[in-house]
Amino acid sequence: MRRVFLVLLFAFFAVPFLFAQEIGIGEPETLLVRKRQWDIYGTIHTNGFGVGTQFGREHTIYLRSGVDIEYTYYRHFKEQRLRADPNTVLVYGKLNYFGMLRGGYGLTRILNAKPYWGGVEVSYFFYGGISLGFSVPVYLHIAYPIMAPQTERYNPEIHNWGNIIDKASFWEGVSSIKLHPGLYVKTGLSFDFAKSDADIIKLDIGAAADVYMIPVEKMAFSPKQYVLLTGYLTFHFGKKRANYE
Repeated sequence: MRRVFLVLLFAFFAVPFLFAQEIGIGEPETLLVRKRQWDIYGTIHTNGFGVGTQFGREHTIYLRSGVDIEYTYYRHFKEQRLRADPNTVLVYGKLNYFGMLRGGYGLTRILNAKPYWGGVEVSYFFYGGISLGFSVPVYLHIAYPIMAPQTERYNPEIHNWGNIIDKASFWEGVSSIKLHPGLYVKTGLSFDFAKSDADIIKLDIGAAADVYMIPVEKMAFSPKQYVLLTGYLTFHFGKKRANYE
């Protein structure tokens, strides 16, 4: 685990340096009519979905930097909704709901500046920072032969299809939430299709990695996970603001 954290820390500090080295001296600042920008986005990834926002500024016509804030829900690839009877649908074996809050900083390198009449701007980016995971235990309604049904935290050793009535509310487990501090990086290609230079309408395609000090336990009888890897598609909608605004 220590090696993985060191690799992520190296990437977080080294990659921005490499981005900066690509920027030549004396690039035309006069073309930067709009230096500030913000957007909101929705993400579909290989293990779930998320929402977030980015805001930042342009340093040159080829380099941007900004802050990234995102919340995403993560589901294990083994999760399957099963029906025990007409009134009971649940993910059998699921131990915890899991989501992550990311907060980081990143750089974007523009590969081609968009002409004034429109077109597609292509760029690549690197973001990294803190990832805080949240595990919320799954609670179930359990049947007993000589007493009323009970609401209990799922225990695969004693709970099975024979005594599970239904899943309980998500909120039953909130008081037992567990935090997973860690780091994240994400990178990919971005395609901006907006016709106006004041708008942001773009699609990101990339991959992300989250590494946690406390492992994530999603499914019964499956290994705990220190590293979560995902591929994603992200849709951004936002605005660029002129220097005088």
